[in-house]
Amino acid sequence: MAIKLLKQDQYPQAVAFLDKNHDVNALIAEDLKDEQVRVFGHYQDAELTALLINYPDKMYCCSSVMPADVEAFIPVIQETGIRRIFGKQELIESIKRIVKTEIESDSVMMKYDNRAAGSISGEVCKITSLEDCRRLYRLFIQVEEYKMAGPNEEIFADEQYESILSGKLSVYYFEENGTMAATAGIYTDHEKTAVIAGVATPPKYRRKGYASKVIARICRDYGDERELYLFYNNPDAGELYKKLGFYEAAKWKVIGISF
Repeated sequence: MAIKLLKQDQYPQAVAFLDKNHDVNALIAEDLKDEQVRVFGHYQDAELTALLINYPDKMYCCSSVMPADVEAFIPVIQETGIRRIFGKQELIESIKRIVKTEIESDSVMMKYDNRAAGSISGEVCKITSLEDCRRLYRLFIQVEEYKMAGPNEEIFADEQYESILSGKLSVYYFEENGTMAATAGIYTDHEKTAVIAGVATPPKYRRKGYASKVIARICRDYGDERELYLFYNNPDAGELYKKLGFYEAAKWKVIGISF
């Protein structure tokens, strides 16, 4: 058994390996085009059985066999200095058992299956201005899980607007009586895949179907040209996404480690 750093001309082999579990790895495969990403391959009897994909600040682990030889992963992780590890829950749990874990987070990866989106009305709009980004900030600070947006409205608005202008991010919202009542964004910095994120509805506007309308609009606009993904850790959100045409691709886990 051996782990080695792959050369660029070996990346097609890595892509083929990832594609064996396409639904889970489609997002990762596109990352191999990034010059900052390094790829380590784990071989058994000359056959590629696992990949460790080293980003500047995190590492993705995947294996075609379980239980995986996670003991062999540790020297590579130590060498890179990476402390944030992520991937399918079963594999990351195996790594967790042999390292010291400081933080961990579980979620579910879901993929859109291109069924017809739900009903959409004219109240679903797209953010196009810096002032819209300021309004988005005021929506986020009403939602518990997004209070990390921070205390500075202008910094948040400037960063969001810059991402929107770059073409990497599009943000939609549902408006009720002139107020943003629900929002979701989509990151489109990959050619074939995209991730829906930043789904938020203030408490007073929940259970009215507003978030469903926003996500349905995103799926209508992008579902034919890209593979759409999202992650959630709220069971109620999971039921909503299933109704909109998403299915579970994998249980996901992120850990922060120390040695």
